[in-house]
Amino acid sequence: MRKTLQRAAIIAVAAFTPMAFTAAFTPAVSFADCDNGSWWDPVANRCQAPLVPNCPNGWWDPAANTCRAPVSTTPLGCDNGWWWDPVSNTCRPPLLP
Repeated sequence: MRKTLQRAAIIAVAAFTPMAFTAAFTPAVSFADCDNGSWWDPVANRCQAPLVPNCPNGWWDPAANTCRAPVSTTPLGCDNGWWWDPVSNTCRPPLLP
């Protein structure tokens, strides 16, 4: 009976410790009402610009955080092993020399 209680106590402490650590050392997340289509970023603790801005005659590139020109659907005739980049609509050099 005593070993069973010891095991139960060890399991209870092991289950409670991560929760206590998180509650004690994690800062509280605040919130603000953001306007103009912006959104609340709890990591930076401030309002951020809208996720996807309006890009007339183009598309939003989230990696570069900018608007890009429309993608051409007509590939260019690239020579000497070069390849067509549809995003910039240009011929690019071979990847391997």
